[in-house]
Amino acid sequence: MKALRKRRVSMRETMIQSAVVDHWRSVGLPGTLVAAIPNQLAFGQPGLHRGLFDLVVIGGRVGVGFIELKTETGTPSDEQKAFRDILIFNGIPYAITYGRDEPIRVLEDWEIVRKQARAAA
Repeated sequence: MKALRKRRVSMRETMIQSAVVDHWRSVGLPGTLVAAIPNQLAFGQPGLHRGLFDLVVIGGRVGVGFIELKTETGTPSDEQKAFRDILIFNGIPYAITYGRDEPIRVLEDWEIVRKQARAAA
């Protein structure tokens, strides 16, 4: 009998973004906001800029911060690194996260969403 191998399914960034925003909608703290920046496939419209992170976050411990969502194997583009450098220069909180769970942990740490009980590892 062949052993079954678990195949890890990698989520696309759009799926991660949807899961993170849905999580905020269900357990977000009052006075907070998590909003997508519709930059993918929309470059060329006035006001958009290559490299903007995926989410703007308002409230909690950060005031205003940004989150870049990446798949488990994704890497930031040069434009995203340049945007990160602007955030650092201006003292604006940011996170570059990988997978679905990491951005949710960032939102918990930033006090944007209620912390969820986690199963012991």
